[in-house]
Amino acid sequence: MLNMKPLLRFVFLSLITLVFPLAGKSQPHTLLLDFSGYQQDNQLVLRWTFRSGSLCEGTRIERSADGLAFNLVGEIPGVCGSPGSAFTYTFVDSFPNVNAVNYYRLELGNFGFTSIINVEFIKAGTSGFVVMSDNTGQTDILFQNSSGRRANAVIYNSVGKRVLELEGSRSRISLPSGKLAAGVYLLLLNFSDNTSVSGNFILP
Repeated sequence: MLNMKPLLRFVFLSLITLVFPLAGKSQPHTLLLDFSGYQQDNQLVLRWTFRSGSLCEGTRIERSADGLAFNLVGEIPGVCGSPGSAFTYTFVDSFPNVNAVNYYRLELGNFGFTSIINVEFIKAGTSGFVVMSDNTGQTDILFQNSSGRRANAVIYNSVGKRVLELEGSRSRISLPSGKLAAGVYLLLLNFSDNTSVSGNFILP
């Protein structure tokens, strides 16, 4: 009898790859060498590079809060790209969605849209971090972080007892659901470059 398990596994993995492309594997567009974004102070910066000889008539920059409904946030009129060399463009978004993931795509003239990139924008405030809870009870610690820098979060309760310690390498650390009761806490964030921030926060 034919063993269907390997075939079913292959089909399942193929579907996963189609729906969720592996990071770094998808091309931004046939006209582009790259398309990326990053936070710089209180704004988000987008960069994209046309391949040598790739040209289009106008570029539109669109942003979305959910990756589905996009709005125009900028436009570069005229011919984009260069016939003789690779050419890089930079766009600054001064009003991104705050403490949230921003989704971007480019429309390259009549050549259609690029793939979508997502860039998280963190406005940490004076304490260097912000603690956010949604209506499901999920609580996240958000902070500005550079690539590759690890963060260690130590949380103390109101009487100075250490109640939780977590690590992360991005700009968000999620607290385990139901682990902490409502109250006032002290957060100490230690980074792998020997810097740190600290401050109090309240869980409702």
